[in-house]
Parts: sequence; structure tokens; C-alpha cells
Amino acid sequence: MAQYIKEIKLGTAKGDYIKRLTGSYNVVFDKIIKVDNSNAGIDLVNYGTSIANDTMTAPKAILVENTGGVGCELLFSTAEWTTDDATDSADTLSDATHYLSMLLPAGECVYLPNNRLIGTATAFGGGMGVAVDNQAPSSNCFADITTAASDFDNTTDPVTFVAGDGDFIKVGDLLRCNAEVVEVTAVSGNNVTVKRALFGTTAASHGDGETLRVQFTNMHHDFDDTSYNGGGNGSATVCKTNASGKFRAMNFFGYGRTADAVCDGLVAGSVALKFYNQGFQEFGLAGITSSTKTGLAVSTEYTFSLKISGGSADDVAFTTDSSDVTFGNVIAKIQSAINDKYTTGTNLKNKKARIGIVNGDIRITDSSRLSTGAILMAAPSSGTTPFAVGIIPAVGVLEAAVAAKLPDDTLRDSITNASRKNTAAFLLDNGRGQLVGAGGGGSINYETGEININSYANAEFVVSANTKAAHCGGAEDSATTINGVVTLEARSCNQKADTEIRIISLG
Repeated sequence: MAQYIKEIKLGTAKGDYIKRLTGSYNVVFDKIIKVDNSNAGIDLVNYGTSIANDTMTAPKAILVENTGGVGCELLFSTAEWTTDDATDSADTLSDATHYLSMLLPAGECVYLPNNRLIGTATAFGGGMGVAVDNQAPSSNCFADITTAASDFDNTTDPVTFVAGDGDFIKVGDLLRCNAEVVEVTAVSGNNVTVKRALFGTTAASHGDGETLRVQFTNMHHDFDDTSYNGGGNGSATVCKTNASGKFRAMNFFGYGRTADAVCDGLVAGSVALKFYNQGFQEFGLAGITSSTKTGLAVSTEYTFSLKISGGSADDVAFTTDSSDVTFGNVIAKIQSAINDKYTTGTNLKNKKARIGIVNGDIRITDSSRLSTGAILMAAPSSGTTPFAVGIIPAVGVLEAAVAAKLPDDTLRDSITNASRKNTAAFLLDNGRGQLVGAGGGGSINYETGEININSYANAEFVVSANTKAAHCGGAEDSATTINGVVTLEARSCNQKADTEIRIISLG
């Protein structure tokens, strides 16, 4: 493994333009080929997913240089697809071959970041297909995909059974049959081999025709973990990050799988995740700072009721300082009381809230980003209330609670009303298998849909991507799915002189 560096520097009236890319690679193909003026062109290389002589397998990059003294013509052949993004339908491979030609002067080179080049029979691209748009993952944390045509007992591990359609299933998948979760270790046609009883489940006997499901509970926990800091909201499992902000699943929430493996997977660069904002409630004050006096009595215990994310209403008690009753000191006392209150207890679910000064007001914010996230303050069931004491408003005039919600996809300028995409709200796919943006980062596998997230803690989200498109998934060269260059040929443009082509493939 080595590093490559690609740099282009152009001087313009606006200054130097510099583009620099680096990455790791193996040189899998480096050859100089002499080409003449024949009309058909001379084969430089073929492309495919299987290793063979003069064949590139899913290259990371391709460099073609005309090292001779005369110009040449590069000839690409690609598969032709029928696409119709306007009707949001799956792309289909036609029987035709698409041809492209370009001129390459002596001494010039062409750099391709991959071999994903196709032709289309219509005026639509091959990267749209069927759009998944801000979809919430199923609350079941699984999606039905196929049926198991053969039964298997509760003792064999690993076990091989016959699925209704093996094209839906990938090695590494977590499948669920009834209440048992298994991991796929091999797929051959419709024969599927699995490891048994994973993620807290128990091996069981399954009869003919049971439904197989792809499982996408958070793999950092058992499949049925309902704990707030684990895989649930305290009462049910949900698709969310855990207390460390981590989430992992071996498929993209059931999307991107097809019955014939054509247009399988996700389009590189199309994935986006959007997380819920936090619920909160404010006092309704203005111009508050940490040194502002609250008006509360010194050395006094005050109690108020607090409900977090739809949980029970709990009395939270704090005692003011013997001399300092400014908001800075009182907020610290309240935060400590909240931390102590929501750490232990059967109904408390380890939920937390934060109190602080936001834009001159006092705000209590739900620490989670659950879809049910909310804060509700009220008078206590017993004890001395701080509401309507000093400058703290009465309960009846507190600001209305703001529930958790998804950020808007677009924002509008308050003066011009011009719209712009709310890009900062999303965790976005950079087209290289990396997720970057809101809350942190992660990775995505375009073929299997395996997703890893490291972002906000205890956060639910919605997902977007493009599926069932010609450019979905990994590099394919089957009879029904060809999504890259098929052949690359070259010919000299000069009747009187041959030229030489150097071609380098990085894998």
C-alpha cells in the first residue's frame, strides 16, 4: 500500500487554482501499449469484477497518458441503461452498447476517479432511480425481505437453509426469523448459511415458509435493549444512537435491496441523515445573565415538577446558597439536582436535562434527541415552589414547551424570502463511503447498506438516499447489471505515425 498525490495548478486572473488529492492505493496495472491508426482501436484494458489478464477490477482511479508524439483517440464502450427519473422508477439495462470517443493530444493525460461510466437511452442520469426521502426507519427495527423455504432446528450452528430469494441477502447481514437473530456467513443462490442466536436471542426451531427479515437494531446493544442509554427510549427499542452517539446496522434500514440484484444498493454520494432537534422549555425572561439576582430566598429548599421526554412528572428539589442567589449559582444548584434525580430509580430511564441561559432567558433542554423529546415544568406535588418568587415567572406564564422536531430541509431569508438548503442539519455522504456533517461522522457501504454513525447521543433520525439506479452499489459486470466501463481502446489519429499509451490502474 502506498500514497498517491494528484495535483493540478492553474494560474488565472483571479490567482492560482490548485487542486490536490491524496489517497492510499495499490498499483494493479501499469502498462505502455503501442497503438496504430486502425479504425477499430487497440484494446488497452477490459473491466470486470473477476481477476483476469488485462482486466481492471473496480479501480480506485485510472490514469491514461499519451506518451507518444502524435494525438490519439480514446474509445470507451459502456452498457446502455434505460432510465426515467421523472417517474421515480427503477432503471433497467438495455441490450445496446454505448460508445464514447475523446481526443487526447501527445503528452496529455486523463484522470478518472473510478470506472463508473454508463450510457443512457434517455435524457436522464443513472444516479436517481427511486428516492428515499426523509424516511423514519421502521419502529420494528426490521424489514421483511423474503421467506425461508426450508425449516431448521434449534441445535445446528451454523445452519444452511433455502431462502425464497437469495438475491435479497448479503454476506454479513443480520437476519431475523421469528425472534432469533442470525448472521449471514455465506450465500450461494438461494442457499444461505448463518451463525445462530446473536445479540441476546436464543436459537429456536423454525418451520417451512417463515418470514425472513433484515434486522437494523443498533448493533452496539442486544436487539431487545429498551434502556434509554442503549437501544431504546426506556420502554421500546427504537432506531437511535446510544448514549455514546454510536449506531451500527448491516443494512440501510431495509432500503436498496432488490429481488433480482439489479440496481442493488445505494448511489454513492446520495445518503443523508437528519437528526431530531432537542425539546425545551423557557421561563419567558429577557436580558438575564449569570450575575442577575433571582429574588429567591437564601438557604431555602425549592421544589418544582419536571417531566422529560414523556416520562413521569418528578419533583426536583434544590437548596439555595446561604448568600449567593444569582442565576449563575441557582442554575448550578438546579443542574446538580437534576443530575442526581435522573440517575437512579426504576422509572427514571437515566434521562437527563440541561439548564442554562440562552439568549437572555433560562432554558431547560432535553439531553436526548428522541422524536418524543420534550420538557414540561410545573408546580411541585409538595414543597415550596420557586415559581412566582422574585423575578421567576409563575407557572401559568412560562413559555410554552417546544417539542423535539426535525430541522427543515430548506431555510428562507427573512428579508428576501429566498430559499437555501439547510445543509448544516444533515450528516452527508461524500461519495467515498464517508458520512460527514451534523453531529459527527460515520461510514456507509453502497453495496450492502452497512452504516456506522458516531454523532449525537440518544438521537433518532430520518434517512434519505437514491436506490434502484444504474449507479447503485458496487462495481458490477453481470449480464443484468453493468455499471462501469466495459472496454477502453485507443488508436493513433495520424496515418503516418503510431503512438504509445500508458495506462495505470490504482486499486
